[in-house]
Amino acid sequence: MKRASVWGVVLVVAMVAAVILLPRGGGVQPAGGAAALPWERDLPTALNRAGSENKLVMVDFYTDWCQWCKRLDQNTFSDAKVQEALQRVVTVRLNAEKDGREAAARFNVEGFPTLIFLNANGAEVGRIPGYMDPSPFLEELQDILKKA
Repeated sequence: MKRASVWGVVLVVAMVAAVILLPRGGGVQPAGGAAALPWERDLPTALNRAGSENKLVMVDFYTDWCQWCKRLDQNTFSDAKVQEALQRVVTVRLNAEKDGREAAARFNVEGFPTLIFLNANGAEVGRIPGYMDPSPFLEELQDILKKA
């Protein structure tokens, strides 16, 4: 009986440790190198900042279940050249099924990830639908920045 209760205690301690130590999903900050980007938490704040800094806003529409969104965070947003290029825009992440539901509907977002580039007035000036590796992402970003 003692051996069984020792293993029970070990199992409970392991489960509690796992709950405490495992990363939690649903946050604004993505894991890995993408966390180095200065993500705003809401669109109005991002638009105000874009107006004062004379920049575009890049809205990253994602969902918690989207594997391509996670890959975009891990592979593209964590790339040093991409992070450097994104210093030219104000970045904001919106969960299209939670806090960003209204904005996703407003901009007709139908798939994830979708990156929408807005001027400080909130008008769309560019869009990148879906996942892209760092090099093609940088090419698209440069094209959008030139047109704006």
